[in-house]
Amino acid sequence: MPRCNALILVAIGMIGTGAQAQSVATNPALAPAGRYRVVRDHTQVVFSALHLGLSPYYGRIGGATGNMTFSPLDPTRSTVSIELDPRSISTMSDAVSRALCADDAFACAKSPRIAFRSTSVKRTGDTTGEITGDLTLAGVTKPITLAARFHGGMQGPLGQDNYQLGFSAETTIKRSDFGLTKMIWNPTVSDEVKLLIAAEFEQEQR
Repeated sequence: MPRCNALILVAIGMIGTGAQAQSVATNPALAPAGRYRVVRDHTQVVFSALHLGLSPYYGRIGGATGNMTFSPLDPTRSTVSIELDPRSISTMSDAVSRALCADDAFACAKSPRIAFRSTSVKRTGDTTGEITGDLTLAGVTKPITLAARFHGGMQGPLGQDNYQLGFSAETTIKRSDFGLTKMIWNPTVSDEVKLLIAAEFEQEQR
């Protein structure tokens, strides 16, 4: 292929990529209302706890399922329900990952789902809000509040007809609230655990 033709194709590809990126609508009011489902491969929770008071130790939980009812003109009417698979927990250490699934930690065999179900939504800005709901972890359910952010929406980037939405959220919980204090390494890790959540949803087809 002549060099000039190759350069033209590269330029066209770059233009196409830019156009796709620009098609993201950051105004939530422009997104279609209705029911959405979790995009499993683009939804995860990253958690961190302070180890020995020295540095944060990070882990990740995936295996997400769930749905959201999105009300763009009145976000307070929106609802979300998500479940995660604790057996998907991964850290930098295989031994730690296995230990977190044991009966004295997340008890994956007895409590095979981590669940969050919203009870209220409060708008705090043009693209931000507070989502209060019930978190079920290791068989214990407690209320928490997530500081959430809407990143944007767009038509399916790979030619899908369904609209997609992207969010992130964060909060801090205490392990002791969920009975996660029986591990042998309990004294070496902070009680406070930070949760960073990334989630994508796709509109359900009617």
